[in-house]
Order: sequence, then structure tokens, then C-alpha cells
Amino acid sequence: CRGAHCQTIYGGLFRPAVTLLFRRERLELPDGDFVDLDWARKKANAPILVILPGLGGSSQDRYVKSLADQAAQRGWNAVVLNARGSSGELNRLAKTHHGGRTDDLNFVLRHLIKKNAAEIYLIGYSLGGNILLKWLGEQGRDVPSQIKKAAAVSVPYDLAKASECLAQGFNRVIYTRNLLKKLKRRALEQEKRFPGILDIEKVRNADTFKIYDREVTARLNGFKDEKDYWTQSSSVSYLERIQIPVLLIHAANDPFLPAAFIPQEKIRKSSVLTLLLTKDGGHLGFVSGGFPGRSDPWLEQTLLGFLERGRKQPTPLPPAPDS
Repeated sequence: CRGAHCQTIYGGLFRPAVTLLFRRERLELPDGDFVDLDWARKKANAPILVILPGLGGSSQDRYVKSLADQAAQRGWNAVVLNARGSSGELNRLAKTHHGGRTDDLNFVLRHLIKKNAAEIYLIGYSLGGNILLKWLGEQGRDVPSQIKKAAAVSVPYDLAKASECLAQGFNRVIYTRNLLKKLKRRALEQEKRFPGILDIEKVRNADTFKIYDREVTARLNGFKDEKDYWTQSSSVSYLERIQIPVLLIHAANDPFLPAAFIPQEKIRKSSVLTLLLTKDGGHLGFVSGGFPGRSDPWLEQTLLGFLERGRKQPTPLPPAPDS
């Protein structure tokens, strides 16, 4: 499965399906909206893995289910943070989820800590990874002690550069069109509930993220325009402030943000950031294995292996005495 597009498309559509039943927990947010958490496993005293899907993603995406399943098999609690509007129900407010919205993540993590979670790990995919890194940078040395490690996959560190890449050729025709189709449908449904908040024709005709972020993201979330949104929300500006160990997995041929735009110098200067840059892998692909249809969970095992490395294992109980 060689090549950026082959990896990206195969990984998204044909990653081995996992049958996984989630238990939903709804959290009421301070602003009157809500987010839904989907738990794959919830057991007292087990470490918690919080998963942040990519743009428009949810607990139902194959790459999310695959990671949650692998974590549960290791005895971890896995919980997916479905962003506003991504859990199958429209959010209540006009404002939307976006690449810089760290307040919801912050609220969820504080909620878990209040519930006595002692050991929390974080993994973010694509835009979810951008949000994760931005939050870690915002917290800096004030990251709660319960947050031990994190990892992020295929992050669009610079949202302006990523928007440019997605506006070109094959990317625009395939990836941008499909991503915007879902996002525009949600935006237009919101406009019906809040008449006049959007210019319907401009939203319908948006064929690039530059236009969509100007007409929807910026307009509904208090940014001056798309450039203001990109500047304030790009994780590249927050990397130097991160204080906990983070693994960054990225493919050099990622069509959403190729290697040339990865902030490698900033990452190298950090004592806590580790970049695993693969030659192949596309965007959220990383398909490996000897035979088609029998791919190995390389990505999931690499992520969880990093999080587990150096972790203190619970002291085993002594064997029961003979009766």
C-alpha cells in the first residue's frame, strides 16, 4: 500500500473493522452546550486514555475504534471525546467545534480528575492532535499531574499551510470536497435553527477551507476572519511551552501537511517532544502488513507502546494461600 493517497484512502476506508460497544456519558458544558464521551471500558483504578478524533470524526471512525480496542485489551479505560456536533446530535449553540477549541478538552479533563482519575494519557488525531498540542502549550507547567504523556498523529501544525495544501489538485477534489460536504451540511442545519447567522449561498458554494473557515468557523466563533482563526489556533505557536512527553507521528508524504511544513526545528529544540517521521503513511494511514486485508496495528501499538514505556505497573497481588 505505497504512496500518500493510497495510504490515506486505504487507511480511512479499509482499516480492519472492530466491533466495539461504547457506553455514552453526556457532559453539560459551562456555556450551556454539551459534549458526549464514549467509553469503551470503564473500570476503577485503570489508566484512562482520552482519544480526540480528527475533523468531523467521532467514536465511530475505524481508526478511533481500533485504538480504543487495543487500549481496552491492555486493561486501560478508553474514552473518546466526541466534539460538539460530532456525536450524532447538533450542538445547542451557534458556535461550533474548531481547531483551536481547547476549552472543551480542558473541561473534560478537569471532570475526569474530579472523578478521581489518577493516571490520564492523551492521543489526538489530525485536527484533534492540533487541539491537544495547543492545550498542552496553553497549560505549560500547569498541566495537572494526572496527565502523564500524550501523542499526536498527522497534525496540521500550521492551519494556514494545511489549508493551502488542501486547496490544490487531487487534495481539493477528493479530501476537501468530502470533508466540507459533512461540515457544510451541519452548518446549514445550524442556520435553520439560528436564521441569519450565515450567508447560506457562500456556505453552499465553499469549495476550500479558506472560504469555509471565513464564512463559518470565524463567523460563528468570534474570529475576525480565517487568517485570525488560523493564527490563533495553530499548534505550531504552542510547541515550545509543552512540558510533558509527547510522541508526534507524521508521514513525510502526508498530503494534508507534507514534511516541508512540519516545524522540525522547534520539535528538535524541545526536550519532551519526539518526532517519528515515516517515509510513507499518508494522512492517518500508516497501513502495514504483508497481505491486503491483513494489516497490522502498527500505529496503535506504537502509540500505546510509547505511553506505556516507563509507566509504573501496579504491584501484583500475592498468590492466595493453599486451602
